[in-house]
Amino acid sequence: MALRSLWKPVLLYTGLLGLLTVGTVYFATHSLAFILVLAAVGLLVAVLNGGTAGTTSLGGAENSDDGEAEFDEAGLLPHPSTAVPLRLTLLLYGLGVFLWSLAVLIVLGDTLA
Repeated sequence: MALRSLWKPVLLYTGLLGLLTVGTVYFATHSLAFILVLAAVGLLVAVLNGGTAGTTSLGGAENSDDGEAEFDEAGLLPHPSTAVPLRLTLLLYGLGVFLWSLAVLIVLGDTLA
């Protein structure tokens, strides 16, 4: 995935959806505890989806007459796709929720009950 194609998902998931989530929780509760929990959940989602799988081994795939079809069913063949992978989506959303929660805690922390 090219870096130029990442600006839309970053703006959407980190900027807009993260802000909407934190804003909704803030306006619904005005609670410091909920914003802290939201920050922790956002960080957890970002950390769990930020890691990458190591190198994969093809030792589990058996050779057959039509080996390519077997790799295709296993999802090992590359498929060009313009869709944003789920892990990247969750990573960006978790970062957005975490960063917006921190912004709310820093700016409005003294007004939260």
